[in-house]
Amino acid sequence: MILSRIQVNVWTRNQAIRKAPCAILPRQASLLKCVPHNSNNASRYQSFKSLSARLAENSSTKVPNPVSQPASAEIPISQAAREQTAQLYLDNVFPLKMGSLDIRQLFFRNSKNFLESKAHQAIPSEDLPYNFAIKEIFARTKDGGAIVTFAFKSTDGSKIDVATDIVARVNEYIAKHNIVAQFNFRSVRAFLVKGSPFMEDMIARYPTNRLRIEFQGEAVNVERLYQHLRPYGKVFDIALYPNPIVAKDPARYAIAQFTRVRYATSARNCLHGHYVDGTRLNMLYEKQLHTHQFHFICIPQRTNVVKDWLVNHPRITIPVLAAIFAGITYAVFDPIRVFFIESKINQRFNPQEYAIYRWLRNETWARLMPGGSRDLANSGSSVWADDTEKTEKLISWFAETPETFVLVSGHKGSGKSALVKSAIKDRKNKLFIDCEAVGNGRHQSDMTKNLAKEVGYFPVFTWVSSMSGLIDTVVAATTGQKTGFSTNPDSQTKAILETVALALRDVVPNEKEARKIAKEEAQRENILERLKSVITGRKAKTNVVPDEKNPENADEDKLDEKSIPIVVIDNYMYRETAKNAKLWEELAEWAALLIENEIAHVVFVSSNAGVMKTLGKALPGKSFSNIALSDAPPEMAMSFINKQLGSEVQDPDLPNVVAALGGRLTELELLVQKMKMKMDAQTAFEDIVTRNLIEIRKYGFGDSSDESNTLEWTPTQFWTIVKLFTDRMSINYDELKWGPAFLGDDAPLKALERAELITVVQKEGRANSIRPGKPVYYTVFNRLASDTIFAASMEVETNMALKKQSEADIAKLEDNINKLTNINSPNRPPREIEARIKFLLAKVASVQKLIEEYDNNIKAGKDVISKAWVDNDDNQ
Repeated sequence: MILSRIQVNVWTRNQAIRKAPCAILPRQASLLKCVPHNSNNASRYQSFKSLSARLAENSSTKVPNPVSQPASAEIPISQAAREQTAQLYLDNVFPLKMGSLDIRQLFFRNSKNFLESKAHQAIPSEDLPYNFAIKEIFARTKDGGAIVTFAFKSTDGSKIDVATDIVARVNEYIAKHNIVAQFNFRSVRAFLVKGSPFMEDMIARYPTNRLRIEFQGEAVNVERLYQHLRPYGKVFDIALYPNPIVAKDPARYAIAQFTRVRYATSARNCLHGHYVDGTRLNMLYEKQLHTHQFHFICIPQRTNVVKDWLVNHPRITIPVLAAIFAGITYAVFDPIRVFFIESKINQRFNPQEYAIYRWLRNETWARLMPGGSRDLANSGSSVWADDTEKTEKLISWFAETPETFVLVSGHKGSGKSALVKSAIKDRKNKLFIDCEAVGNGRHQSDMTKNLAKEVGYFPVFTWVSSMSGLIDTVVAATTGQKTGFSTNPDSQTKAILETVALALRDVVPNEKEARKIAKEEAQRENILERLKSVITGRKAKTNVVPDEKNPENADEDKLDEKSIPIVVIDNYMYRETAKNAKLWEELAEWAALLIENEIAHVVFVSSNAGVMKTLGKALPGKSFSNIALSDAPPEMAMSFINKQLGSEVQDPDLPNVVAALGGRLTELELLVQKMKMKMDAQTAFEDIVTRNLIEIRKYGFGDSSDESNTLEWTPTQFWTIVKLFTDRMSINYDELKWGPAFLGDDAPLKALERAELITVVQKEGRANSIRPGKPVYYTVFNRLASDTIFAASMEVETNMALKKQSEADIAKLEDNINKLTNINSPNRPPREIEARIKFLLAKVASVQKLIEEYDNNIKAGKDVISKAWVDNDDNQ
């Protein structure tokens, strides 16, 4: 009975060898691992190894897929059988993890119950013979499979055959019941594990379709490797390294490339640690650099020589790429920016320029809001815009070809902007740039963004400068050479102004082209009308088209002159700081460019007295068209108050208050606001005077600790001016300049003018007289002089400063006298020197009298301070 079972066993093995010799050979070779190494099995293994070698020599290279092999008949088990263990690999249990960003596995549980359910789903444990039982399951999540350790009963000699038969039955069951994975709808596969799987979970290693097979022993040829790898899937290529044909040394490893990643994962989990002809195979995934993967089908790609060259030459490629990017940006965004700037110039999107909007506003908003019509019609600046003489002068300048700057200067509140707006209200092409809105940015990028908003420059990328600087730093650190990409906000400002200049240049040609097209359309309509008249016999009504040779076409030139844009730069040099100095220079140079090329009229509106110097540098050798505005006359100021308050306000003190405030718009508007809050005119006036009085103490005399160290004049110099204004309306500029307070230095006077504490009136291009910075300052200066203690304190300080100066002068005189008296010829100085000494002695006497006078004034001032002082409690 035992003999018959052995014969059946041998017959079954021979049939399997005849059907698939190449598939059996790896199992025979693995006996070294699976069969226990004792004295009884050594001879049996040697004879079986020689039989396997002879069969391998006679076998063909065609290898069928083991998955499709039918399960063999049950192998008989002898009574000496004992429990054996083996492993099988289930493929397609999990999705492959192809990289760190692959999150597909998060949707599948990696628990013990999940693995057991998947294993029992694919393995019919109850239907398998040999007392089959599942012992343990190991998840291989990155590889998309699981390793199942199972137990069965067989003899030591038939262990491999039985394990192979079990795996074949599992594959037959999977194929019969069509068991597929839910995530890719592909069939589950089972393979017998022949080696020792490398149970790693390294984070940086992910499955690829390339396997690096290292030989731990003698090299294995390509044919033998193919026979062992082919059962797991189609092999794209196998290469030995180093190449045994070229190199002298034998191959140390091989690179096997499959057509799918799952073929490689199955081969690695089943063959790692497997012995082939005494050589251990160690398998690792090889990183695939030049492949495209679509649905885990890897298509090899040849090395991109151009790409490698570009990557390896950053000094050439980075500047070229930057130039291409800049060119694309210029081609795409610049036309958009020019369009928006032109829309800003010709008021395309400004509803105020459309008559229907103005009509709707007057008929709806003005009627619904109380006083709306009056407020809209009588804005605060409209009174100053009624100066027809200066308005006509501006209009006449704008009717000419641009040749120089137009400068409208004056104090704040003198109606400069209102005058310019009134002169160009009928012009279509105009551009306003408010320098105060531009210069109020916190840093340079904000100023660039504000300038872009003023001129309609869109889109604007202020982050480009910081990004280009970062790129330049990175490239310099990488290549050791700067690329020159870094740009500063000043260059962005210049780029914005250049784009505006291009848009302004195209305004007149575009309108001329539009008129030409309209004329051609009119001519075409006339021809059609004539044809209709010929056909119908009726007299045609034709539009008279002016002939270009007709003198009446001079109107065309007038239209071109009216089409010349007008650029108004308002609040120019409103603040002189280091942050804004560069902006003023760039605006002046840009305006000079527009004038020199006759692109547009440029109007500068400024209250800064030093604006002529800055503009003169930008446009040298040319005189400017200048209009200087002063405060409005009393009758115009009173008219403004009446229009704002209406006829219902009747205050007897109002004319005197308006006369004291003068024609300064800011003060008159403040008076109107206070009177609308139910204040009477005198109370409102006192409130305005008090506020100005505090400002004068703070900024004029430096009462603030911060201001005292930054003043460009001394408090005694300003007090000298305040005293003079108490008894006169204006001061002789040169007389004050050469007086003892200034000693010929006019720098403090210019600083006071910039601070708007005084006004320097020009006559024939030179400084002639000095007036207060505001008309209300007359009242403020009188209040300061009437403050007994403050006036006495300032007199003490002034006389002390003059005394100190006189003492320094007399010390110099005494030193000169001592030097001259030392010249003896032989016992006394020469006659010429004696005359000089007498002159100096007389001067010493006069200076000494001044010192005594100053000293008496100081004592008198201190007495006044001491006697006039009153405590706050006593005053109450």
